[in-house]
Amino acid sequence: MSETTPRTTRVTILDEPFAIRSEADDDYTRRVASHVDRSLRELREKLPSMEPFQAAVLGAMEITDELFRLRERQAELEGEIADRIARLADAVGEALERSED
Repeated sequence: MSETTPRTTRVTILDEPFAIRSEADDDYTRRVASHVDRSLRELREKLPSMEPFQAAVLGAMEITDELFRLRERQAELEGEIADRIARLADAVGEALERSED
């Protein structure tokens, strides 16, 4: 198994510089940081008097909620796909049985 060497990527979130150490490539790390920055900025626009730590916690909650909802939807879709595959397999099996008769 190959190991990926962690690298440091510099990002800015809410005008604060951060050095993020990660095994992910720089572009990915920047995209993640950009998403966090955008989410926190939207919160700060809605609630400008909110303290930075509170905004960070609320932002983390909103991003995690989004993640959980997407995971639930993915599980639903995987179940639907599995059902469709099972129905197709049954239909193919029935068609093969009829063709053997």
